[in-house]
Amino acid sequence: MSAIAGFRDAVALEPLGDDVFVARTQPVPWPKSYGGDLLAQAAAAAIRTVGPDRALHATHSLFVAPASIGAELRCEVERLRDGRSYSTRRVTLREGERVVLSAMLSFHVGEASPRRSAIAPPAGDPSTLEPAADRLAGVEDPGFVDYWARGRSFDIRHDGRALYAQPVGEPSGEMRLWLRSLEELGDDPDTHRLALVYACDYAMLEPALRAEGYAWTDAGLVTASLDHSLWFHEELRADRWLLCALRLVSHSHGRALVQGEFFAEDGTHVATVAQQGMIRRLAGSAH
Repeated sequence: MSAIAGFRDAVALEPLGDDVFVARTQPVPWPKSYGGDLLAQAAAAAIRTVGPDRALHATHSLFVAPASIGAELRCEVERLRDGRSYSTRRVTLREGERVVLSAMLSFHVGEASPRRSAIAPPAGDPSTLEPAADRLAGVEDPGFVDYWARGRSFDIRHDGRALYAQPVGEPSGEMRLWLRSLEELGDDPDTHRLALVYACDYAMLEPALRAEGYAWTDAGLVTASLDHSLWFHEELRADRWLLCALRLVSHSHGRALVQGEFFAEDGTHVATVAQQGMIRRLAGSAH
């Protein structure tokens, strides 16, 4: 089986009719589907309805309800506008009659302009950082280990301590990690954009967990993505190392907002992301 089967299968949409496609969520070791499946499927559906002269530059999504693992989703695209420079699409993902994601996506033909951008923060060399499989040594749940180490389609390496199974120590609302796909993705720019849409949901709430001294496996900890935005600034290759620098903006009323930037290895600022998520500790759980 391909090492990136999860990503490839998630965005392998089947046409069902005019601007309607069928997608399927992928296996994960928790009760609901991975949010990156839905984000990438909405983007993949919208891309199918836009001319080759236009590239995806912005996505804005609301996670309306959790999708089931292995569910068949109906992806409905509405063509809101095709202007001279920009195209806008609305995509609704449904599991049966239930809406699970509502997304707005914008495409641009590209044009010349001044270029100014964020500067990449200092970070360790990804080739010297421990892969997830090494960091998970000693964790007893084989399904959890297999998913985080090999089942995500991406090699994700934390610059500093990871919190897969235990808190990081000193609380901090900032983190950095490197990511790249486990296999080559070819030369289609849309594939690389879709890959980042798919992968960027993996760690978005982690700065909030770090700030509170939580770990992903804490008993009674419940998390869920609420809404998500991603902006592309430059062309990128998701099968080359990308630095992800994330910071907690706010955590209150059970909601955490995290912002971040993605940089290529040469320091080029390729994308910006923001996500709000629910973080809840069930009554009676230890901290």
